[in-house]
Amino acid sequence: MNNAELKRIIDAHDWLWEKWWPALLALTPEQAHREVGGSFPSVLATTAHMVGAEMVWLERLQGNPTARFPDHPAEIRGLYEAWQQLTVRRKDWLYVADPNAQITYSFSAGTATNTVAEIVLHVASHAHFHRGQLAAQMRLLGLQPPSAHFIGFFRC
Repeated sequence: MNNAELKRIIDAHDWLWEKWWPALLALTPEQAHREVGGSFPSVLATTAHMVGAEMVWLERLQGNPTARFPDHPAEIRGLYEAWQQLTVRRKDWLYVADPNAQITYSFSAGTATNTVAEIVLHVASHAHFHRGQLAAQMRLLGLQPPSAHFIGFFRC
């Protein structure tokens, strides 16, 4: 994978987020906090995990191998603002990123080393997994989740 391909994966990933944010921001605080089940109990908790994970991975990619999950805002709007800041930092970093660079980092089971490209693919895959959970959680709240798919970006 070259740098342009790496950036295109992140552009598609961010495009998907942009399709989801209007629906997430439209939730009432009660809907966002209501426990409906899943890996994380609520839409807010699932979204906080997703944004937090992306923040941790960016920190690792930028040289902080011991990055930990940040405290997350108590509302969706705060998560959206954190995500907006993250995307600016990530895009700036992507322009100079070497997809084949080795990144060593700490995680719950020890340490590991992966390439930048492998980590970027993991970030996108992780978000896909949890977007499926968000869709189920929104349906349990009686809402219609966005219908947006990764391939949709490439069809544009």
